[in-house]
Amino acid sequence: MTTARKWAGFLILSMSCGIVYQVAYIRFVYLGPTAQALHLSAQDYGNVISVFGVVATVMYFLGGWFADRFPPRGLIVTSLAGTGVADLYLSTVPGYWGTVAAHVVMAVMGMGLYWSALVKAIGMLGDASEQGRIFGFLEGARGVTSTVVGFAGTAVVGAAAAESAGVLWLIRIYGILAFVFAALVLLFVRVDRTRLAALGSSTVTLRQLLSAAKNAYTWLIGLTIMLMYCFYTTLGYFSPLLEYRYGVAAGLIGAIGVVRTYVFQFVAGPAGGVVADKAARSAPRFLRWMFAAASAVALVFLLMPRDPAFLWVAVALMFVLCLMVFASRGVYWAQVSEVEIEESERGGVIGLASGLAYLPDAFLPSLCAWWVGDPSARPAVPEHGGGYSALFVFLLVMGLLGLVLTTLTRRVRTRDLAARAAGHAPAAHRALAPGGGIRSRPAGS
Repeated sequence: MTTARKWAGFLILSMSCGIVYQVAYIRFVYLGPTAQALHLSAQDYGNVISVFGVVATVMYFLGGWFADRFPPRGLIVTSLAGTGVADLYLSTVPGYWGTVAAHVVMAVMGMGLYWSALVKAIGMLGDASEQGRIFGFLEGARGVTSTVVGFAGTAVVGAAAAESAGVLWLIRIYGILAFVFAALVLLFVRVDRTRLAALGSSTVTLRQLLSAAKNAYTWLIGLTIMLMYCFYTTLGYFSPLLEYRYGVAAGLIGAIGVVRTYVFQFVAGPAGGVVADKAARSAPRFLRWMFAAASAVALVFLLMPRDPAFLWVAVALMFVLCLMVFASRGVYWAQVSEVEIEESERGGVIGLASGLAYLPDAFLPSLCAWWVGDPSARPAVPEHGGGYSALFVFLLVMGLLGLVLTTLTRRVRTRDLAARAAGHAPAAHRALAPGGGIRSRPAGS
């Protein structure tokens, strides 16, 4: 494989990563307009998103199985084309059950076929010494692509007579782009079978999951990420809050959504990693700082009047929260290396921890929709289900629990090091007993 073909393939794959998930997560930028465009109530659209989250979680575990049995290029092409079909079908406004079906297809294509295949396809482009740089550049290129496409999308929506009509055109454009990138991957991406074989298996076995379930760190890491992911999942609900409670102009909501969702992705993530390494010198300690700051933001939002006089304060607070969330995303999985999970156990630990971590996608959209209802339909009537007060109380509790878990992770790690110095089995190789205590198990078992 020539250097030019290698980097052309890398660029195409990276850019496809900024396209394939656009419609599935369009709610982060256009929550209300998307529900209106699809002729759904806020609650129905929240339920659809939750169905997507459930299927996506299941597909995460199956993705490795697909990647081990089929060529990655074929899987990526299939997933992009399938996503394009789902996008274009969704743009026909197929009703509630049609919308559910389209989101199920997007979850299967994106998490089941695409992601694990992408990891393998990117991994084969470099040797062991290049993997860190390659995946770092992947995240950066993905963020830049998403930002450029996102701002272009705001222009499309802004030019439409109604936001809902603009969203439908945007969904069509994303669907067409998915087909374009499927063709580009098919034409320009090549598979180095020697390097592909050296990458090993991506499948997480039942035995690995059972072993991981006995490791205390699996639960500490997975639940810590889940708590911060609750903040991430709710970011889309800040758009109607800013527009209908604080009076942000409708034309600015899309641009704010792009900055919130994509710009912070490639700016805050790397910055968080640097701060964690250079200042905190510990991933759990850094995450504890992030939880403390996120909790403070949630508390201020809870107590601050929802009045247009506080418009720019609300926007600034939301951006601070985004900084905390995306900086944390760059450090989540560094905990696995820091607590020295054995290489043979990492697949199971990461697999089970990921199932816990992204669980909010399966229930939080429906819950948020019930809390806040449809602010645009009843701007003068208090929200049912507790409204935004319920949402911020929930986030405050999640933040405080995050402080507890990150502190506990640090303490368990300290006991690990002390046990190692004394010649005993560290806590990283202990399991939670059924009664809630900790029982030892042989290292490496």
